[in-house]
Formats: sequence, C-alpha cells, structure tokens
Amino acid sequence: MRFLSNAANSLGSNQPNDSKLLISRYARSFNKTFKKDIRFIQILFPSFKFYCLTFFFSVFLFVAFLWLDAFHFDDQNPLFVKEDVLKRFGLNRLYISNYHHYYKLVTATFFHSNIWNLIINIYYLMNIGIIVEKNYGKTQYIIIMLLSTLCGNLLTCITSGCNDVEMGISAILSGFMGLFLQDIVTNYKNLEDKWGAFASYTFAILSLYLTISMFPYNGNVIGNIGGIFGGFSYPYIFKKASFSGEEKTLKIAFSVVTILLLVSTLAGVLFLKC
Repeated sequence: MRFLSNAANSLGSNQPNDSKLLISRYARSFNKTFKKDIRFIQILFPSFKFYCLTFFFSVFLFVAFLWLDAFHFDDQNPLFVKEDVLKRFGLNRLYISNYHHYYKLVTATFFHSNIWNLIINIYYLMNIGIIVEKNYGKTQYIIIMLLSTLCGNLLTCITSGCNDVEMGISAILSGFMGLFLQDIVTNYKNLEDKWGAFASYTFAILSLYLTISMFPYNGNVIGNIGGIFGGFSYPYIFKKASFSGEEKTLKIAFSVVTILLLVSTLAGVLFLKC
C-alpha cells in the first residue's frame, strides 16, 4: 500500500522500514546535537532549516502572540493575556455557537494564552513539523495541519463548556502524532524492531502531552484525540495508490468516518447553543 508520503510506505516492500519511519527520523534528529560542527540553533531544533514552512509558521505564531499580549496583557502577569480577551480570540463555544464566530475554529490555532505555552508548542512544532514537512511536502503539510485542526477544534468546541476557552496548536501537534502512528501501523509487518518503534512512539507522545498539559487553554483530551485521528486518517484518504481492493476499502472507510465526524460536530456547534 503506497501513500502520498515521499518516503517508502509500502506493505509489499521486503526491505526493513525501521529507519524510514517518521518516529525513527524524529528520534535520530536529536543525534545531531552531539556533533562538533553543529550550529547553535540546532541544539534546540536539530532539523532546523530556514527556508521551510514550519519556520515561517512559527514566526507568525510569535508575532500573533506579541501583538495580542502588547495590547491585552494581564496587569499581574505581563507574559499572560487577560482571560476575557482569551474568550474573544480563542475557541469559546459561546462565541462560536451563539454569536456565529465560526472562523475561530481555525484562527484560535494562531493564538496562545501565555509565552510559556507558546515556547513549548513552538519547540515541538519545529522538531516534529520539519520532519513531517520534509516527508510530505509543503502542500500536503498544509492539508494535514488543516485537517487536524478541524477534527481537533470541532471536537474541542462541542465537548467544552460555554465558559471554557482553548487555543493553540495542540490539535496540529496531535495530528503529527497521528501520522507517526499511522506510519508504524502501515509498516508494522516489515519492521525489524517492532517494540522499539512503539517504545519510541510512546516516549514521544507522552513527552509531548505531559509537557503541553502543564499549561491552561491548550486544548482538551477529546480535541487532541480528534487531532490524532485527523493525522492518522490523512494518508488513507489522500493516498495515490490504485483505487482497488484493500486500499479502496480503507479509503472509503476513513473518508466516511472523517466526513461524519466533521459534519456531526459542526452540526452540534451550529445547533447546540449555550
């Protein structure tokens, strides 16, 4: 089964796929931090490239936070944004369902409630996102982020209380985790070290969620599951392979489930008022 990924992702391949897994590339990227000729920025971001979409998106997130914090900072904590302002810019069910601010299902991703939340999210975005971008290309990378955002934010909105606020890129990061998992599942039979692959994935996902869960307004558990599903389903829905047999079944199944998820949650947001 061959997917849109630029890397080999075929069930028919006889070659070990351990080193080609996204999670393996993510783990190996940190080996660069031990090289003598490493650039300073690669200590934090081993796979750093200046001319990549991930870098410019990260800069945009910083600018968005600085703009928001400059005009709406908390008097007691200048590096935090006022809570009432978070409701105006974040993912709040009252504003979306009752006041029809549907655009916030996407734009809430661009804002963060405090500088520490932003720094942690940017750290993972730069280290994971660059690997995904290299593997899938810029166009598919944007689609992956958009699909993960919609799946995650719609579920977050429909399962949140009317006064709850969520924002940030946790749904996108969850989508990347979904891609990692899909990559392992697809190549499972050809892996030499199956336990090692799952151990690396478990460490990556636990370190991610244990870190981002320390900060408020950074998405909820259901929303993160939605983001994971969006990332996991992407290769099945948009695969290049011939439309027949098992591939046809998987494509239809994931397409139907994803459409049902998006339509049902959107309907809930539209009609279940606060």
